[in-house]
Parts: sequence; C-alpha cells; structure tokens
Amino acid sequence: MKTIDAAATTPASRDIVWNLIADESAWPRWGRWSSVAIEGGGQHELGAVRVLVQRPFRVRERVTDWQPGQRMTYELLDGMNARGYRASAILEDAPGGGTVIRWHSEYESADPVTAFLLRTAARDTVKRLAKAATA
Repeated sequence: MKTIDAAATTPASRDIVWNLIADESAWPRWGRWSSVAIEGGGQHELGAVRVLVQRPFRVRERVTDWQPGQRMTYELLDGMNARGYRASAILEDAPGGGTVIRWHSEYESADPVTAFLLRTAARDTVKRLAKAATA
C-alpha cells in the first residue's frame, strides 16, 4: 500500500474549515475542480457519491466516513487510473489555536503520472483549503 500525507495549518477554527469541506459547492472556489456535485442531488454526507470535474478528469468518489468537524473519508469509484484509492481529510486543533488540516491517502497501485498527480493534489489541496479558511 502506498501512502501520501500532506498537512497545512490555518488560524481558522475547525468549524470554518469543516464548513468548506461540507459544502461541496464551495470546492471549486478553494480547490482545482471546475465543478463538484452530489450524484442524484443528495446531501454531502456519509454514503454520498461526489462527481468532481476538471477536464480531462471526471472523478466519482463515495464518502465512507463523515464526522463533522473532525474527519471526512472517501474512496475513488472511477475516473483516475488508481486502484484501491481512499483518503481522509482530518481536522485537528493546532497548538496555540487554529486548525491543522491533514490529508492522508492510500492506494494499491497507480500509473506514474496518476501517482504524481495524487501527490501534487494532496499538497495543493491542504494549502488551498487553509488559505480559503482565512479569507
């Protein structure tokens, strides 16, 4: 199993960061996706299937753990050449105040380009999320 870990700290509270994660319509404002929607128009919660688009990618992910203010875990269903991919966004109190945002990913296999994209995306995501939380 291959792993990717990325972290960033923001002075914003966990509630503020969580609200950005929980509101999938906000993801294009802080992430690299041009659109994010819940399949079938449901709620962004445990069991939800997200559809994330950034040409040429159209990715589907299922939320497998949803602990408001603490953790959101998901698994890749399709759209990228990675087998067994799953990841968690974990929010922790930062020493002295604020929030540490951790993105932990694991996957069985991926082609070299996809593996590079996954590593780059994790690092970029936590930085962008931390910045958006302070905006």
